[in-house]
Amino acid sequence: MLRGEVFIFDYGVAVFWNLSEQEENKLLEIIQKFTVGGLPKDDCENEDFHYQYDIYGPHQPRIFNDMITLKSGNELIKLTISHGLAQSVKLAFFENVMEETIDGTIPLPRAMATHGEVRMTRTDVMKIVGQLFKLKMNVNLISNVLDTPELFWSEPELEGLYSAIRGYLEISQRAKLLNTRADIISDLLDMLCDHMNVNEMTYITWIIIILIVFAVIIAAAEVWVKVLRVRAGMD
Repeated sequence: MLRGEVFIFDYGVAVFWNLSEQEENKLLEIIQKFTVGGLPKDDCENEDFHYQYDIYGPHQPRIFNDMITLKSGNELIKLTISHGLAQSVKLAFFENVMEETIDGTIPLPRAMATHGEVRMTRTDVMKIVGQLFKLKMNVNLISNVLDTPELFWSEPELEGLYSAIRGYLEISQRAKLLNTRADIISDLLDMLCDHMNVNEMTYITWIIIILIVFAVIIAAAEVWVKVLRVRAGMD
């Protein structure tokens, strides 16, 4: 009977081998007890792959049509494949966050083009700015996740399999696209900040103008009162 195995990565991904869905959920409940703040269901991303053993086949361990083919139950081979799968899941999570962020910010450029301004309160603008900053930070941090794991420094013969898994899952291309989208959103972030600063400066400018007008009116009134007193004294 094949045994079940699980590989847990420090960036919040677990890869299960030969476990039922019930067993996976039970293990996830145990893992969540050691997470900070728990793990909301909305923040979960799941990908399923099948695997088989082909001990006498001509091919080395590989993945094709989402089917992983192994020649043995070697734990290091499974760990190597799990690194690629875990990176793919982490990328998928940020890709979904990116899609949601893009969908939420699409009306902003349209509003700027139509009205020449974004008709939002400063609080709403700051919330969007905060979300974009958080997303940009996460995208930058993901580069650490995509670094070559230290495992392959001591086991260089496994790096070819790791590279093949990454190539099949298009890790590099997806990461590049993710960063490109983050740069575009960053430009939108700059536009929102500039818009907010301009509105704030306009508001301050009008306050200064109103204060100056009041000061001029008061000064003129004082001069007029003095003139009236002088005339009254002359009479």
